[in-house]
Amino acid sequence: MTARYVAYVLLMAGAGAIAAWWMRGSLPPGALPGALLGLALSAAGAISWIVAAAATIDRGARAFMAALALGILGRLVVYGAALVYVILRTTLDPIWTAGSLMGSYAVFLVLEVRFALLIRGLQPGGSRGERS
Repeated sequence: MTARYVAYVLLMAGAGAIAAWWMRGSLPPGALPGALLGLALSAAGAISWIVAAAATIDRGARAFMAALALGILGRLVVYGAALVYVILRTTLDPIWTAGSLMGSYAVFLVLEVRFALLIRGLQPGGSRGERS
């Protein structure tokens, strides 16, 4: 199941990269690499959280919540540091980088919530592993 959700993230990231590549002629200078950087960072964050959450399946609720909190805080630090670096040290467009990072984060968050519900034994809609 973990590999399937990692594949979903990679497919969605690839689709976003292809869309950005097709739009490259209408983007300002530095926007394409910035958008691709944001997309790559967001995909890496989603994949790392999916793998960390899968590792906590048998460890209980406390380990799962720790993985959840560390995933949120870790991404906050990495994303913030990347944006500061982009703004201060590169010629990448920081608006496109931040927009791509946050937009793809929101899209990947849907997959992460679905994955979290499935590994904790909950089905979307409120049932606990039962289908009616």
